[in-house]
Amino acid sequence: MNSLRLFMAILTGGACIASGAFDAHAQVGGPVLNIAGASAAKPFVEEVPIVLCDNPTGPAPTFVNGAPVPEIFMDGALGPATNPLANSKFITWRCNATAVVGLPQIIIRYQSTGSGDGIRKVNERPTLPGGAPNPASRQVYVLENPASCGAPTTLTDSLGRSRRFYPSCTQFSPNPNTDPGGAYLVNLGVSDVAPSSYGQLSYASATQSINFPIQPDNNIELLAPVVTPYAIVVGSAVKRIDPATNTVLGPVTNLTRLQVEALFSRNVTRWNQLSNIAADTNGNGVIDAGDNQTVILCSRRATSGTKAAFQATLMKEAREHTGQSPVNSLSFNLTLGTPSSPSAGPTNLAGISNNDVRDCIQGNPNPTIPSNDPFPYPGPRPAHPTAIAYMEAEQASTVNPAAGYVVAVDGGKARRTEPQYAGNEKENVRCGKFEYWAYQRITRRIDPRAIGAEDQLITAYFNAASSPTIINNLPNVGQYWVAPSEMRVTKSDDKGPVQWRGNPAGAPPCLDVVNNIP
Repeated sequence: MNSLRLFMAILTGGACIASGAFDAHAQVGGPVLNIAGASAAKPFVEEVPIVLCDNPTGPAPTFVNGAPVPEIFMDGALGPATNPLANSKFITWRCNATAVVGLPQIIIRYQSTGSGDGIRKVNERPTLPGGAPNPASRQVYVLENPASCGAPTTLTDSLGRSRRFYPSCTQFSPNPNTDPGGAYLVNLGVSDVAPSSYGQLSYASATQSINFPIQPDNNIELLAPVVTPYAIVVGSAVKRIDPATNTVLGPVTNLTRLQVEALFSRNVTRWNQLSNIAADTNGNGVIDAGDNQTVILCSRRATSGTKAAFQATLMKEAREHTGQSPVNSLSFNLTLGTPSSPSAGPTNLAGISNNDVRDCIQGNPNPTIPSNDPFPYPGPRPAHPTAIAYMEAEQASTVNPAAGYVVAVDGGKARRTEPQYAGNEKENVRCGKFEYWAYQRITRRIDPRAIGAEDQLITAYFNAASSPTIINNLPNVGQYWVAPSEMRVTKSDDKGPVQWRGNPAGAPPCLDVVNNIP
């Protein structure tokens, strides 16, 4: 029996009865699902509740006449209509769930920090020896209190389902580092990769490093319900050039995997070291002495699943640079080098989330800083037009096009926009033409197991997250993420090797044309 079937058998079987209460907060207002982990999973995790909540509009099975509109509490300002949750790291849903889950009210909370939390927080016991609350198993969440938020906005998605958004909420649950007894227990985790993919070292500041070795999974069960594609993004100044005239031809359309390795290992420190590529920082359309060619690296800290997937799938022959930068961890402003000293000053920023990486490319005048971030970057964040970054594909698509853009790697992209790919945008990922992807893992604690309504909610959440119909119709991720059953390739480890499945039943066909459009 494979691991996915085994987990489903466990989920649908009888729940183990744990001694004592599983979590005091689970009984407030109905069962509560407190989720923590991958920021790359945010577009997926934060939208799954829409298929669990009763809704007064839209199609079956969630339509319930007269039901209250599902409420979403968020720490950030309301995002664009295509992605209202784009600006938030803390998301809390509150709704009735009689039709699908069979429960009168549910609360689902999520804070995106890093994949390491999606493994470690559920692998930890809720209490320490002696009975004291274990802070390592708890997380901070935005609370479902309308009085702490801005004016609500009710929106309807493409299927006619209603959602009410409460932006800029300011009331949060207690911090486990200062109040472990009041902090909320994590009962579901999300990680971009399996525990075996971790073995990372990175610097959070000039004086402190983060070491994240391989994490044992003795108290967690793993699910793999969805495939997550990632993307490479470069700053707006990075261009293709005519080497004969040094004139700009347009955006870079393609990088090879070896070029990506050379950039992120800092074997290449200036854009014009690459063939037919350079940075036009003064915007005059010609590469000259006034252009700064320093490559800025926008990456993630150790514990990041996006980082682990990047290292496993693209950094195969070189190690990712983890230099001590920025020198002052309170600064987001990376110093550009000079033609004679291209590495002068900090040139690498390691963010705690994909939002930080996006900010590294495009800037952010008013970022949200999680209260439990040990190395925050407060204050306005400048853009870095000579940067290169890696991030989850959906969030990469939200980068301001005036500040940066997605490039293909070896001719492949997570999503195609050419006319022949219309309606078949996931083809590169499904058909084995794109390397930078991983299975998103959902993790739950084995001991003590959730019981009763909480276990019922966890089971319903996983069933929804695993359905190809659900994955293909969720707002924001329907064009990017792929159900494993639709993949024509698979892999046991995140790094591969890729195994070809032939013609699996139910998988959409691959395009016959050669994918030579970068």
